[in-house]
Amino acid sequence: MLCWQKIKSLKSIENFWSFSKYQLFQMLNATENGISNEEAYDRLQEQQQNKFNQKKWQKDAFLLLSQYKSPLVLLLVFAAFLSLVLKEYSNGFIIIIILLLTGIFGFIQERNAGRSVEKLQELVRNKATVKREGIEREISIKEVAPGDIVLLNAGDIIPADALILETNDLHVNEAMLTGESFPAEKFVGTVSMESLPARVINAVFEGTNVINGTATVLAVNTGPNTEMGKIAKRLQKSTPETAFEKGIRQFGYLLMRITVIIVLLILVLNILFHKPVVDSLLFALALAVGITPELLPIIVTVTLSAGARRMAIKKVIVKKLSAIQNLGEMNILCSDKTGTITQGVVKIESTVGATGADSEKVKIYAYRNAYFETGFSNPIDEAIRSLEKMDIQNCIKQDEVPYDFIRKRLSVLINDGSRHIMITKGAVNNVLQCCTRAELPDGKIVGLEQVQAGIDKLYLQFSSNGFRTIAVCYKDVSNTTRINKNDELDMILLGFITFFDPPKEGIITSIAKLKQTGITLKLITGDNRLVAQHIAAQIGLKQHEILTGYDLTHITSDALQRKVNETDLFAEIEPVQKERIIRALQKNGYAVGYLGDGINDANALKIADVGISTDNAVDVAKEAASLVLLEKDLDVVVEGILEGRKTFMNTLKYVFVTTSANFGNMISMAIASFFLPFLPLLPVQILLNNFLSDIPALTIASDKVDEELIAKPRRWDVKYIRRFMIVFGLESSLFDFLTFSLLLYIFHTTPSSFRTGWFMESLLTEILILLVIRTQRPFFKSRPSKFLVMACLGIFMLSLAIPYLPFSEIFSLSPLPFRVLISILGIAVMYVIVSELTKIFLMKKL
Repeated sequence: MLCWQKIKSLKSIENFWSFSKYQLFQMLNATENGISNEEAYDRLQEQQQNKFNQKKWQKDAFLLLSQYKSPLVLLLVFAAFLSLVLKEYSNGFIIIIILLLTGIFGFIQERNAGRSVEKLQELVRNKATVKREGIEREISIKEVAPGDIVLLNAGDIIPADALILETNDLHVNEAMLTGESFPAEKFVGTVSMESLPARVINAVFEGTNVINGTATVLAVNTGPNTEMGKIAKRLQKSTPETAFEKGIRQFGYLLMRITVIIVLLILVLNILFHKPVVDSLLFALALAVGITPELLPIIVTVTLSAGARRMAIKKVIVKKLSAIQNLGEMNILCSDKTGTITQGVVKIESTVGATGADSEKVKIYAYRNAYFETGFSNPIDEAIRSLEKMDIQNCIKQDEVPYDFIRKRLSVLINDGSRHIMITKGAVNNVLQCCTRAELPDGKIVGLEQVQAGIDKLYLQFSSNGFRTIAVCYKDVSNTTRINKNDELDMILLGFITFFDPPKEGIITSIAKLKQTGITLKLITGDNRLVAQHIAAQIGLKQHEILTGYDLTHITSDALQRKVNETDLFAEIEPVQKERIIRALQKNGYAVGYLGDGINDANALKIADVGISTDNAVDVAKEAASLVLLEKDLDVVVEGILEGRKTFMNTLKYVFVTTSANFGNMISMAIASFFLPFLPLLPVQILLNNFLSDIPALTIASDKVDEELIAKPRRWDVKYIRRFMIVFGLESSLFDFLTFSLLLYIFHTTPSSFRTGWFMESLLTEILILLVIRTQRPFFKSRPSKFLVMACLGIFMLSLAIPYLPFSEIFSLSPLPFRVLISILGIAVMYVIVSELTKIFLMKKL
C-alpha cells in the first residue's frame, strides 16, 4: 500500500475515486479529523517546490533584472563595458551608475505597487472551510492541502480533487470539466478505475462549484495535480490584452521603429564626419535609451496600483489591475435589479390558491420546500423561511431535485409521517408545465384546464402590479425515497406566492449620476416583462423597447446587434442569453460592464469587459469578476468608475509627456548632429537628463485629475497620441533650435557650455511641459498633487544648480554666465506660453 512518504514525490494519486476512504486515509496519512496545520504547511511547501515556486528574494531579483530587459539598455551596458575596455573609464563608470540607479528606482516603485495590490486582493480571496485536528476553520482556497477534510455548501468553489465522505443531496456544476449543463448528483461510494472524471459520481473536482446540498470530502490532489490543473497546463494561455494594453504595445513598437531608424542614421553620420567611434556609439545608444519611454510599464503599474488603493477606499476591490483601464473606457453597465436597483430584501405579499383565494396550505407547503432545500442562498427562499414557524416536526426529508436555470423549479420529497409528498415550486410557467390538475379552496381536485383562464388573469394582475410570482404544486409519491427531474409530471397545482422588492431609496438619483458620467444602464432580469416594466417605470428607465428571452431565441445575431443599442430593458432572460446580449453590445463598439452575484452570472462576468461582483456573492461569481464591491450599490459603482477614469487619465499624462518630449529631443539631436562639429550632448548627460526627468513622472500616479476629464468614458486613441507627439515634439524642437542659435551665434559658447545650456533647457522644458499638458485648463487653474509639485520643484531647482555643484565635472557640466542662464529661463517661459496656446487647440478633441 502506498503511503504519504512514498506518494509525496509523485505528481498525484491517479484514479483516486477507485480507492476506498480508508485506503486514501492511509495513503495520505490523514484521518476523519483532518491533518494538522503544520502538516498542511509542509505538504503545500513540497508541492510548491515541485512546481518551482520562487522565494521572495528570487522574485525581487527577477523583478530587478527585468528593469534592464530592454534591448537598448542591454546594448548600452555592453557599450559602457566596451568603453572601460578601451580605457574610457569616466564615461563607462558614470553610465553604469546611472543605469543602476534608474533600475533600482523603478524596481522599488514596482515592488511596492505589487505588494499593495496583493494586500487588497487578499480582502476578497475565496475561502474554504476545512477541519484540521477536529476543529473547523476557514482558510484561503490556495491553502487547502492533500489530506484536508473540506466542508462544502451551496455556492462554494471546490478547492481540490476530493473523495466524498458524506453527502446530503449534493449537486455539482461540472460544465467546465464535462460540458454537461445539468448539475451532476454525487454519492458516497467507489467506482471503477477505468471511469473517466465525467462519469465519476463519488468525487468532486477542483474548479467546479456546488449548486445545492452539503458534503464532507477528503482533499486528494491539489494545485497543478488536479484534473483542471492538468487541463490548464495543456491549454495554458496568457490573459487577453485589454484595449489599453494593446494600444500601448502597438505605440511602443511604432516609437521603437522610429527611434532605431533615426539613431542608426545619427550613428552613421557621426562616423562619416570622422567623430570618435566609441563616443558616437555611446551617444547613439544613450540617445536611444533617453528617447524610449522605458518607464512606461512601471508608470502603468504604479498608477494602476495607486488607483486600486484609492478604489479600495471607495469600497471597490480590484482583482485584476487591467480592469481599471477597461473601467475608464466603460460606457454601458448591464445589471440585474435585485439588490442593485431594488432593496434586495424580498418580502411576501400574499399566498393564494389556484383561484386567487388566500391559502394557508400554500404557505405550509412552500415553507416545507424552502426549509428542506439545500441549494444556494437566495432571497425568495429566505423570505419564505422568514414566515412564522410551521410545524415540521413529523416531516423527514427523503430527497431533492435542485433548482437549475433550465427547469426553473425545485422539488423536495418529504415523509410527513403518513405519506410521501413531492413538493415543487418555481417559475409559474415552468411549474404549470408539470401540472395536469389543480386544487380548489374546498380541497376538490379538478383538471388544470378548468382554472387555466383564471390563472392567466391572476398572473397578469400580479405581474402588472410589480409582484414577482412563483407557483407551488405537489403530488403523493408512494413506495419511493428517491426522485429525479423526470418525476416532475402529473402534479397538482396548489397556488401562488407573490413577493415584492421595492426600489432602493435614492435609486433615481444614482441612475442619474451614472448617466451624467456617460454610462447607459441596461437592466437584464429573469423576471417576466410586466414585472420588469413596472420596476423600470418606477426608476425612470426607458421601457418603450423591451426584449424578452423568447424574442432572443427568434432573432438573428445581426438583428440583435441593432436592437441592443435602443433597448435598455431585457426580461425573462436565460443565463446563456446574458452572454449573447453582452457580445452584441461589444460588437457595436461598446465597453461593457456587467454586475452580478449569482451562479448564473459567472459566464457573463467573464466575457464582459469589466466583470463586477459583490463581497457576499457566491464564490464562482467572485472568482469570475475583475472587481468586487464591498457594498452592492450603484453609487459605489459610480465612485469606482470615476476612480478608474482618474487612473486612466494619469497613465495618459505620462504617455503624452514622454512621447512629445522624447520625439522633440530625437529630432533636435538628429539635426544638431549634422551641423555641429562636436556631439550636442555627451552620453552621460543624456542619461542624467533622462533619469532626472523621470523622477516627477513617477509621482503622476498621485496627481489630481480635472472633473471635465472624467466626465465621460475615455478610450485609448493612438491617432490622437501620434498627433499630440508630432505637434508638441516639433514645438519642443523649435525651442531647442532657438537655444542652439542663442548659444552658438549670440553667446559664442564653448562645446562644454553649449552642452550645459542645452542640458538645462531640455530638462527645464520637460519639467514645465508636464505641468502644462497634465490639464486642459490653463496650468495655473488646475492644482496638481503636492507630490508632483514637490518633485517638479526639486528637479527644476536641481537643473539650475547642478552646473555649479562640486560634482558637475563628473557629468562634464560647467557653470554658465548669468546672462546665459537668464536667457535659458526666458526660453523656458516662452515655451510654456506657446505650449498653453497650442494646448487650447489640440486638447479640444481629447
